[in-house]
Amino acid sequence: MLARVALLPPAVCYAVAVVLAGVVAALASGTTPGGEPGLGQALAVGVPLWLVAHLVPLQVTGAPLGVLPLAPALVLAVLIAGVARGAVRRLGAGGDGRAACGQHGVLVPVVATAAAAHAVIGVLAAALLTPEAVVDASPGLAAGVCGLLAGLAAFAGAAGPCGMAILPQRLPAWARHGLHGAVLAGAALLTAGAGLLLAGLIADGAAVHAVFADVAPEAGSGAGLALLCVAYLPNAVVAAVGWLLGPGVSVGLASATPMGISSGLLPPIPLAALLPQSPPPTWAGLAFAVPLAVGSLVGWRLAPTARDAATRVRATATAAGGAAVLLGLAAALSGGRLGAGPFDPVTIPAVPVALATLGWVLVPGLVVALLAVPLGDPGSTLRRPGRASRTAPSPEPAADPEEDAEADGADAAAEGGPGPAASGAAGP
Repeated sequence: MLARVALLPPAVCYAVAVVLAGVVAALASGTTPGGEPGLGQALAVGVPLWLVAHLVPLQVTGAPLGVLPLAPALVLAVLIAGVARGAVRRLGAGGDGRAACGQHGVLVPVVATAAAAHAVIGVLAAALLTPEAVVDASPGLAAGVCGLLAGLAAFAGAAGPCGMAILPQRLPAWARHGLHGAVLAGAALLTAGAGLLLAGLIADGAAVHAVFADVAPEAGSGAGLALLCVAYLPNAVVAAVGWLLGPGVSVGLASATPMGISSGLLPPIPLAALLPQSPPPTWAGLAFAVPLAVGSLVGWRLAPTARDAATRVRATATAAGGAAVLLGLAAALSGGRLGAGPFDPVTIPAVPVALATLGWVLVPGLVVALLAVPLGDPGSTLRRPGRASRTAPSPEPAADPEEDAEADGADAAAEGGPGPAASGAAGP
């Protein structure tokens, strides 16, 4: 099973890269994917694509390429996590893996195997690329990035079967609720960014189509450009979130925020055509209503989780800090170097995005958390955020014995039988 953990994800990743490269080359050249020189070219192109899927920065004709697509990395991480999870379950006693994790330490070997295998293969892949070639990469950097990505993904997949999912349950209730709020805030902001990106695609569909027509008029180049856009969609979503939060996004000298723009050259990529190039209208400031609503939603979910103000403040601060870390990390991974010309660098400022997220979640979240449910309200609960509390039913008033006796006698008379009083009279 450890061999499966070590070899299956890298092999699948490379196979998919080769197939995609072969299909695009075949469409562009008119040859079949298995023909020559299409196969050799696809095998060669698959190596740098494998490194790109692991978020390893490259040098393309001597120019840095550090803004890497997040979609392949996310798919690869899910694959690694799934394989690691299956390996832990197969190696575990009873089929669920928990006993083996506790007695034989399966978690550490599985995670270490995944990390070491990807690190070694990353070194070999980078070594196959030379400065004389079109693409080059640092073997040391490839080993570190590949190993880190694989190790984190394997840990995420194996932690559940090994029983580590119960560790958050040992945290204080306010910390658990705060972490749930952080996930809620991050998911809500990313969903809003995806909605904004979709609205931009609909509104500027003509500009996107014009880029396709100018840059990739043939079927092969058009398919390659479409795959490139799909691979960079998560990056574009994070950029949209950066715009909604206020720090904005920049490509070289061009930048855009809800409050203003700076003009500059844009790369010939359809997604880049969505970057605003005209001064924002006066109503663009309404975009800040989205993060304001997200912060208010977090506060509303956290309000019923505690009866005192101090606990609500701690939970809301935890939610804001966790969301800031998530969005700041996403912004850092979504940008990077793009050549050495007018398009360099692509920046979604990680620190300003994190600080903006912290402010937008913390301030309205605190206000709503403290006011949505009155402090000391017995309806508040410490169990789950956003759920109505389950208060104990109020005791019913004690029944009068005389009234019960009269009711029983009436019921018995209605049925034609003696009631309690008659039975007592007939007795000895």
